[in-house]
Amino acid sequence: MYRVVKCLITISMLVFFTGCSTTDLSYKNNQLILQIDGKHLQVDSRFINNRMNNFGTLFIDQQLLQLSEGNMVVYEKARTDDMNEFYYSTIDTIKIVFDARYVRVVYFNSSFYIMQVILADGRPLNVIVEQLEDQSLNMVYGMTNKQINNLLSQLDTQERIPVNQQVITLRHQQSAILSRWTTYKVNIMQLVGPKRDLMGF
Repeated sequence: MYRVVKCLITISMLVFFTGCSTTDLSYKNNQLILQIDGKHLQVDSRFINNRMNNFGTLFIDQQLLQLSEGNMVVYEKARTDDMNEFYYSTIDTIKIVFDARYVRVVYFNSSFYIMQVILADGRPLNVIVEQLEDQSLNMVYGMTNKQINNLLSQLDTQERIPVNQQVITLRHQQSAILSRWTTYKVNIMQLVGPKRDLMGF
């Protein structure tokens, strides 16, 4: 009986650790860092400027970067305070934040997404999102299809985006930030709300 219990515990631990994957999307030392299941991808970039927003329960840091190809991208970090968390799924959160018609997931692995967000005017925007837990969300948007396809090839996936597709590229600093975080969305639509474990859910 002891051996059976020990065996079951060992199997459970193996399943647990196998099911866990490490993802990260960050900006450090002039490089965008993408980490997915042991793969470390780096994209050279130069910091231009940043803007911060404070909604009381949610804090947004938006950093404008320029890639080596010349186009710009926006790296955004969204963090709740200790008492709150995101209420919607990652895809629904992105759809609300960008006022999107719909979202098409190109690549998904654990908490890491590469997606095309179709904005209200019908234009597609390439967005990379990482949401490992309910109190933080990191994303990068503005890459070209060629740049996205280069990342996809490094991730050993057959998925690709048509290179000739017309997507949004960010060329001007004044109009680069396309996400729309608002007090109405955060508080009335409840993008963020009290942690459910504190409410007994």
